[in-house]
Amino acid sequence: MGDFEYHDRIIGPLFSSNSSDLCALSKSELWWSSHFEYLKEHGYMMRPRYRPGWKPSFKPGILTALYSEDGQTILHPYVMDALRISDSYMVAIKRVKVSTGEENIANFFSNQEHNTNPRNRCIRVLEVLPVPGNDDEKIIVMPWLRKVMDPRFRTIGEAVQFFQEIIQGLQYMHENNVAHRDCARNNMGMDANPMFTRQYHPIKPKKRHNWSGRALHHSRTRCPPTYFLIDFGQSRMYNPSQPRPSEYALKSGGYTPPEGDADIPCDPFATDVYILGTMIRTSFLDGDSDSYKPGVHGFEFLRPLVNDMIADDPSSRPTMTEVSSRFSDLVRKLPWWKLRSRAVQKDEFFTTPFRAVYHLFWTASMMLLLKPAIPSPKPLH
Repeated sequence: MGDFEYHDRIIGPLFSSNSSDLCALSKSELWWSSHFEYLKEHGYMMRPRYRPGWKPSFKPGILTALYSEDGQTILHPYVMDALRISDSYMVAIKRVKVSTGEENIANFFSNQEHNTNPRNRCIRVLEVLPVPGNDDEKIIVMPWLRKVMDPRFRTIGEAVQFFQEIIQGLQYMHENNVAHRDCARNNMGMDANPMFTRQYHPIKPKKRHNWSGRALHHSRTRCPPTYFLIDFGQSRMYNPSQPRPSEYALKSGGYTPPEGDADIPCDPFATDVYILGTMIRTSFLDGDSDSYKPGVHGFEFLRPLVNDMIADDPSSRPTMTEVSSRFSDLVRKLPWWKLRSRAVQKDEFFTTPFRAVYHLFWTASMMLLLKPAIPSPKPLH
C-alpha cells in the first residue's frame, strides 16, 4: 500500500534472464491469481494480469513488459491492489499471519471508538476475510495509499501538515498503549485521492489507472491529502495496568537505533520517537546519503527538536506528547510567508530562479482562493 519495502522476487519475471519466463507470474503473484474468484465474490476486482486465463498483451521482453499495463507486477508479495467493484475505489488487500497480531491492532484502531477520533492516523481496515483452507492467515482490506513524498512537497506548510498528522498519529498510538516499532517513512502513506483528477495507477502512479495517459493532480495546498501510519506487523499492544516491558529495537527505514546496535532492550515508545526523528532528519533536514536523496531547505527550525528525538540515550528523548507540544509551539512561531515559501530540494540549482518566479504567481492564486498555508483536509468522518 503505497510505500512498502522491496522484497525477494517483487519484480518477478520481468528481470529474469530466461526470456520464456518474462510473461510468467511469480510465485507470490500465482497465489493472488488463484484467489481471483474468491476476492471477486467479495467485491474486489484485481487487474487483468491476475485474472484467470490471462495472456500478456506484450511481446516477450523487458522493455515491452515495463511499458504495458499488464506487465506491472505487485510491489510486495503479500499486498495486492484491487478496485472495489461497487464504486471503483482502489484498495490494498494484504495477507497477514494471525500470529503477528497485525490484524488485531489494525482492527483495534478501526473500531467505532477509534474510527471516529480525528487524532487517529492509523490506516482503517475496511474488511477482514478468511483465507480459504488456511486458518493461519487472514486477508485485510484497506484503502490504497500513495507514497508520502510523491509528488514532492511544494511548500513548507504542506510538509508541516504531514508532520502534524504523523506526530499526532504516533502520539495517539502511544496514548492507547501501542508501540509501532517500525514507524519509518516506508510505513507511512497518504490518501491522495482528493489531489487527483482521475485515479492513478497503483504501480506506475504517474499514469492513470486505465493507462490512458498521465495522472494529473492538484497541489496539496489546493486539495489536501490525509496521512496515515501503516503496517502493524511489528507493533505491540501493552496492558496499561502493568509496567511496559522493554523491547529489542528493530532496524527501521534503513537505520538501527543506538539501543539496537547495543543490543539492549529499552522502552519501545522511546524507540518510536527515535525512528520518527530519524525520518524527519533523513527525509528533510539532512537527506539520506545511503540512498543519495537530498534534504530540503527551510526546515532548520525543527533541528533542536529532532536532535532531542534522536538522542543516543533513550531516557533523554521526549515523549510523543512532548514532541507534539514542542512541534506545535515551533509551528505557531512561523510567519505566514515562511509556511508559504517553496520547499527547495538541496540538489536543485539551475531551475531555482524559474521555479521561484512561478511559485510567486502560484502562491498568489492560492491566497486568492483562501487556501490556508498549512493544508487542512476534510474530516475523515
